[in-house]
Amino acid sequence: MKYLIQPFQNIFNISGKATLKEFWVFFMFYVFFISPVIGFARGLDLLGDNITLALRIVFLFPFITLGVRRLNETKFNKWLFLIPIVNLVLAAFPPKENI
Repeated sequence: MKYLIQPFQNIFNISGKATLKEFWVFFMFYVFFISPVIGFARGLDLLGDNITLALRIVFLFPFITLGVRRLNETKFNKWLFLIPIVNLVLAAFPPKENI
């Protein structure tokens, strides 16, 4: 549960580090739970377009900052997280040790 709450607590912290588990737990929660729920509710017209957009933005900002913090730990350039697919590959790398 802490891996789902920490990204929201650190939403404005891009200088820290995020663990591999923290990143993937939040990503999988969004992909396999939040997105289908939003899609299902929108398909049944339970949610309006504005509410759907707001929910996606609420989860997008913590995901971006979490990804940037994840790339901080792997010592890759932070801006690479904005490139689709590449960001997930780079986030899967283990942390690099300080030499």
